Amino acid sequence: MGVNTGALYIIFIMLVLIGFAYLTSGPTPSQTPIPTGPEVALTVGSTNFTPKRNLQLYNFEGVTITPPVNGLCSKGGDNKNPEAIIGYLPDQSQAVSSTGQIKLWVSDTKPPYISPNELISKANGAVRTPGDRGATAPDGYFWEPQIYIFPQTVDQNGRAYFPNYVQGDYNNVTMLGASYGSDVLPPDSLPPSQFTVEFVWNVQNIGLTDGDYKIEFVVHDGNQELGIKCINIRIYTPPESENQQNKLPL
Repeated sequence: MGVNTGALYIIFIMLVLIGFAYLTSGPTPSQTPIPTGPEVALTVGSTNFTPKRNLQLYNFEGVTITPPVNGLCSKGGDNKNPEAIIGYLPDQSQAVSSTGQIKLWVSDTKPPYISPNELISKANGAVRTPGDRGATAPDGYFWEPQIYIFPQTVDQNGRAYFPNYVQGDYNNVTMLGASYGSDVLPPDSLPPSQFTVEFVWNVQNIGLTDGDYKIEFVVHDGNQELGIKCINIRIYTPPESENQQNKLPL
C-alpha cells in the first residue's frame, strides 16, 4: 500500500500548530502548580496591643514565603506619625561606641509625651525620678519613649529601654515641662515643628556589646499619636584615644 503524502503533510502541520499553541499559552489548568499543605493564619502582634494584620501562608514547592521583619517599621496601622521622629544618632548603618549615646529627636505642634509624673532635671535633662513607665496611652503603648532590640520588638513584648535624658519640651501627662542641654539637630534631620525634645540613651545602660544591631524607637508625639522608626547600628569598643563624645581628641 502506498504512503499518502498529502495526509502525512496535514498531520505534520497539525502537530506544529498544537506545539506552538502550547508554548504561547502556557500549561493547562491541570499543569498549574497548586498550593499544598495546611493554611496558616498568622497574627502579627501581641494581645497587649491592638490587633495587627493577618497573613495567609501556604506551602509552595520550591518557594519560601516569609512575613516582613516587622510591619511596625513602616507607616500605617498603629504607626500613625513616624514623621514626628525628625532625627537620630547614630545615623542609619553608622557606628556608636559602647561608652557612647543613642539620640532621638521628636518634634510636634505640642510637646511630646513621657511617663506620667516623671521628674526631669531642668539644668541638663537627666531623669531625676522615673515616672510611671508602665502607664499606657489610649492606643495601649507605653507613654515613655522606648528602644527595642530586634527581634524582641514592641509587638513581641520585648524588653523596653527608657531614656536617660529628656532635653527640650515635654509633657509628662500631668504637666508640661522643659529642660536644657539638647544638642543641635543632625544635618539630615527633618524640619522641626513648634516643640522639639531630644531623648538620650546611654549605650552602657542598654548593655549592647560589639556587633551589628537593628533597633526600634517607639514614641508618642504631642497629639498622642504613635511614631515608630527602625534603624541599623553598629556598636564598637572605643580605643583609649577616643573620648566619651565619640570623637578623637584634637
